Amino acid sequence: MSGLRQVVAAALAAAGVVLSSVVGRGQTAAPAPTFLLFGGADLWRYGDFLYGGTLWSPGGLDGGGFTLKLLVNGGRYTYDSGSLGMAVDGTTISGAALPGWRFVNATLTVSLFAGPVVQDYRLSPFDPGSRLHGFYAGGEFAGDIWYQPTHNIMAAVNGSLLSIGPTGYLRGALGYRVFDAMFVGPESAMLWCANFQQAELGAHITGLHVATTEWSAGGGWAVDSDRRRGPYFRIGVSAKY
Repeated sequence: MSGLRQVVAAALAAAGVVLSSVVGRGQTAAPAPTFLLFGGADLWRYGDFLYGGTLWSPGGLDGGGFTLKLLVNGGRYTYDSGSLGMAVDGTTISGAALPGWRFVNATLTVSLFAGPVVQDYRLSPFDPGSRLHGFYAGGEFAGDIWYQPTHNIMAAVNGSLLSIGPTGYLRGALGYRVFDAMFVGPESAMLWCANFQQAELGAHITGLHVATTEWSAGGGWAVDSDRRRGPYFRIGVSAKY
C-alpha cells in the first residue's frame, strides 16, 4: 500500500500544480504555452483511480510537432475471481513516458504517442487465476482526436493500448456548446484488461474555463463482465503555461 499512496500523492500533487500554476502570473503578455498540466479522478462503485501528468510541446501547444506525454496513475478495484469463487481487491500503480507528435489544423487536432510503461498489481487475497499480478514493463500506444468543425460543435475520440495484459481503453464523445461556456453531450467508453471488460454510457461537459484552468466531467452508467452495474463519475482539470 505504500507504493499506492506514493502514486496517489503524486497524482494529487500534479492536480495541485495545475490549480496553483496561475498564481503569480503577471499582467504582461506571456509567450506561447509549451506545457499542459493535467490531473483528475475516475470513480465507480467497484473502483477508483487518480491520475496526473503533463504534455510538453517545445514548439508550442497550439501548433503541431513533437510532444512528450508523462503520465502517472494509480487506484484500487474489485473483481469476482472464478478460480477463488470470491471477490478480490486489487491495487495498481502505473507510469509512462510517451514521446509523440501532434498534427494540428484549423478544425482537427490528432495526437499520437508511443513509449515505455511500467505497472504494478497487488491482489488481496492472491488470485493465481489472474493474468495480472506483480510488476510488469511493456509498451503503450495512445491517441487523441479533437474535431471542431464549427464554434458550437465538437467530437472527440481518445484511447490507449498497452502490451501488458493486454489492456486497452477507448472513449468517444459528441458535444454542443451551451451558454457559450462549455460543450455538453453524450459519451461512451470501453475498458478491457486481461479477462475483464467494462462498458460505460453517459454524458459529459468539456471545456469549462475557470480563470486559466479548464475543467471536464462525465457521468453515467457502467456495466462490466462480472455482470455488475452502477453509476460512474469522472472529473479532470488542466492548465497551460
